[in-house]
Amino acid sequence: MLGQAKAQFRKIPGEVTDAFRKQYPNANGASWTDKLSYFQVDFKLDSGGYLAKYDKTGAWKGSERTINADQLPAQVKDGYDKSIYTDTWKAEEYKVMYSPGNKMWYRILVKKGGIQRKYLYFNESGKMTDGPPATK
Repeated sequence: MLGQAKAQFRKIPGEVTDAFRKQYPNANGASWTDKLSYFQVDFKLDSGGYLAKYDKTGAWKGSERTINADQLPAQVKDGYDKSIYTDTWKAEEYKVMYSPGNKMWYRILVKKGGIQRKYLYFNESGKMTDGPPATK
C-alpha cells in the first residue's frame, strides 16, 4: 500500500506514512513525492485518482480527487454554466478538493487559446469563489 517514492531529497517520515495509512486504509498504488515544504502521495481509491498532502509531522494539509464533468453536482455545474467562462474557454480538468476543518469545494481548470489557463473555484452550493476556503 505504501507504493513507491519518486526522486526524494529526504526519507518520507514514518509519521507521514502512518497518517496516510490511517486516513486512507483502502488506498492502492501510493506514490510519494517530496515537495520540500510537504509530502504528496498520489493514489487510487474506489477506482478514482487522488492526491493528498501532509507536512513533516504527518498533519494532513488537504486532498483532491479527479472527477469527470458528469460527476459535478448539479449546483456546481449550473454555477459554471452561468459563468463567463463557458463561451470561449474550454474546461479541461475537474477536481473535488478537501481541506482540514471538513471543507470541500470544486476546482475546474479552464483554458483558452492554448496559452491562457485559469482555475475556477466553486463551493458546494455552486457559487464561484475567489479561491479555496481558508483552512484556519
